[in-house]
Amino acid sequence: MKHRWARQYMKHATVICSVLLVVGLPGREAHAQEQEGGFWDAVLEWLSPSSETDEASRNASRHEGATDSDVARSVQELMGEIHILRDELGVFDYPAEAELQEDRAPIHVYAKTLEVLSKVARTQRRFGVPPAEGRRQIPFKEVDSADVMEMVEYLISEVRKIKTQMLITREIEPVELVGGLSASVVYKNLADVSFLLDGLGGRPLTPNDVFMNCVAILDEMVLIAGEIGVSLEPAPPDVAEEKVPKEVAQQVLRATYKVINLQTRLGMDASGVPTLTLVRVTPSEVYDSTNMLLAEMARIKFHLGVEEQRAERSEPSGKTPKDSFAMILGIIKNLDRMASAVRV
Repeated sequence: MKHRWARQYMKHATVICSVLLVVGLPGREAHAQEQEGGFWDAVLEWLSPSSETDEASRNASRHEGATDSDVARSVQELMGEIHILRDELGVFDYPAEAELQEDRAPIHVYAKTLEVLSKVARTQRRFGVPPAEGRRQIPFKEVDSADVMEMVEYLISEVRKIKTQMLITREIEPVELVGGLSASVVYKNLADVSFLLDGLGGRPLTPNDVFMNCVAILDEMVLIAGEIGVSLEPAPPDVAEEKVPKEVAQQVLRATYKVINLQTRLGMDASGVPTLTLVRVTPSEVYDSTNMLLAEMARIKFHLGVEEQRAERSEPSGKTPKDSFAMILGIIKNLDRMASAVRV
């Protein structure tokens, strides 16, 4: 039975190949004769998928069906690689430890990988490695654990480039898979990775980074506002007094409630409010909370079908918490304008 099936398969395959050779390849044969390669090189080139498409297909296949637990294991591998770098390069600062947040979804975790990516690129520049692509944006799709897994594996490969540059051959220990983990756990672990990279990259996040995120949020809002037919006020209000990161974080929390209101009016499943203790707040915590606002903007864009990406801007300098405070006030005001324009 098996031999009969094999003969039938070979018969059909022979017919198909014959048709392809007769119908599809005359032009390619002529082209091949003009080149150094021969006719059969053209056949193989035609039948083989492009390397870019093939690689994308392999990545999609490899990560398909990934769970939060799978991603958590990869994050632990990433953390292990960074610990090796810190040990071998003599980085012995005491990084902060992130708090566990609740109700985090894969899209929020993806946004966190973008923060980590920017720090990996900064570390690469410090050690003479061509920097990774640190300006990615959240993709226009329903982000799932497979997307996060792809990003984490990319981060691992970029960190290993630093090890190669510094002639570090020590490898991480195998990481055991622990089942039942959530996206919130993965998010917390990535936040710990972000803090670990501060010692390697030379500096933690600053008010300049926070301000850049605020500008990105407003740019995303402009795209969303165009879809729902409302004009925004791009200029932030004037703020007289100096501010501290805690005051900026308080306004980001206000903005989060405004985003939830807008999502509800748009008929979306609204996200939860991030856990913010607001006790000792640094620019890193404020950046994290603005990163979550960016993730929520991406969710709204996908819900409305807004595929256009915001333009990339150059990194600012000389910004203070007061500048970000003013930007967040402007974001809150414009969120109210957008919510008012949506009919419930």
